[in-house]
Amino acid sequence: MAIPTVIAILLIPQKHPEWAVDSMFAHSFRASKTFTTLVVSFAVFTDILIQNLVVPILPYILRTRVGLNDEKDIQRWTSILLAAFGAVLMIGCHLFPSRRHPFLLGLVLLFLSTLFFALATTVWALLAARILQGFSTAIVHTIGYTLLTEVVGKEHLGKAIGYTSMALSTGLLIGPVLGGLLYEYCGYFQVFLPAFGLITIELMLRCMMVEMEKKQPDPVVPPSPQLPATAGRPSQIRPGDKHSSTTDSDPLLPHPPKSKARHASTYKILLTSPRFVVAITSLFVLNVIANGFDSTLAPFAQDAFDMRPSRVATLFLALAIPMLLAPLSGWLADRYGPRFPVMAGLAVAVPALVVLSSVSQTTTAPLIKMIMILAFVGLAFALAMGPLGVEAILAVHEIEERSSPDEFGTKGLLAQAIGLQNTVIAGGGLLGPLYAGFVRLAVGWEGLEMLNAGLCIAIFALGLLTVKGRRVDERQSEETVV
Repeated sequence: MAIPTVIAILLIPQKHPEWAVDSMFAHSFRASKTFTTLVVSFAVFTDILIQNLVVPILPYILRTRVGLNDEKDIQRWTSILLAAFGAVLMIGCHLFPSRRHPFLLGLVLLFLSTLFFALATTVWALLAARILQGFSTAIVHTIGYTLLTEVVGKEHLGKAIGYTSMALSTGLLIGPVLGGLLYEYCGYFQVFLPAFGLITIELMLRCMMVEMEKKQPDPVVPPSPQLPATAGRPSQIRPGDKHSSTTDSDPLLPHPPKSKARHASTYKILLTSPRFVVAITSLFVLNVIANGFDSTLAPFAQDAFDMRPSRVATLFLALAIPMLLAPLSGWLADRYGPRFPVMAGLAVAVPALVVLSSVSQTTTAPLIKMIMILAFVGLAFALAMGPLGVEAILAVHEIEERSSPDEFGTKGLLAQAIGLQNTVIAGGGLLGPLYAGFVRLAVGWEGLEMLNAGLCIAIFALGLLTVKGRRVDERQSEETVV
């Protein structure tokens, strides 16, 4: 009874005077940066955990519940099911521009997808479940990260993304292990019981969150928050001044911009920025590699070493544990700029992937060796992925600060940049499983991992040219002092 009572106090406006202070505090906390970060992080954790419950057991599901026996068919359908999630995520991240109601809709879709998975006995039911999961994740990543960016501000963005990355990595950490253990020791349906409990908690948190209303701009003098040279100074031009461009026949409000033209021009500006393009390209490549493990690690371990689901889960555990260091890489990006953690992560990834390519059926103690190697691969992802997201957003701020204050409208380039960033991440989720699965069928495990190492070398070289070593605002402050 205690939890529902607390939630009711937080959600329902209180009329008793003695509760007024507590109610105001509750409302303030529910709209705070801390609580917003908590809700978004928990939403990411829940979504990723449920998504990854089935990843290590998917080959076993296809074999025992669906009835597939051929190893190539199992690898092919594993790749297709995981890629379908990425395809829907890529589409869905552009469909939900508003806030709370789609945020709750994502929870409904997550519940339905979990129910579909629990009851599925055909590949088409599994495919429907993955499609619903893709839409749910699209809502969490698009609306959640946009809200988080607007609430915490760019000064604490790296730290906030670090916490969400830690939530994501924790979901990656717990999901496969929990799924593998429950499947091996409890049964198939029991795998999904924790998911329904997490969905209930997430529903409570999402209903408790309050989004602060944005202040409406002055209808006569529109604000210019991006103005670099005169920010904070009132306008010195009056309607009657000789320098004023306003006449009696001019409207008080400016003509509305041509939204479609502006929308297209902002994408063009973003995609002609080398710094932004390299950042999102690097994110895409790393997401392709990371999602490729989802479709190939379990089938490879089962085919080469006949590993049980619980042991396969420990391989995903080794890959995910280092992601708990994501807040540290976010702090490094905030303090010193993204260059150091990004370059360090890629420098670790290349030799780790080369060594991983040497694991084969003749390898002695394969479980221990793969756990150690995958831990270094996970460390590389932890160091590079979060700071690359920060790098992309800092590139946007750099463009805005060099442009006129009203060139991109009140929302600036940020919404389009986040949309593009989510698109390339979703593209990695789409292409990663297909790329890794079909490359493994064509050239084997060794060829796949050597190709992954080559991709990391390529984005390392690009990063040396464009990824910045210091924050944009710090460099501008130094230039102002000089």
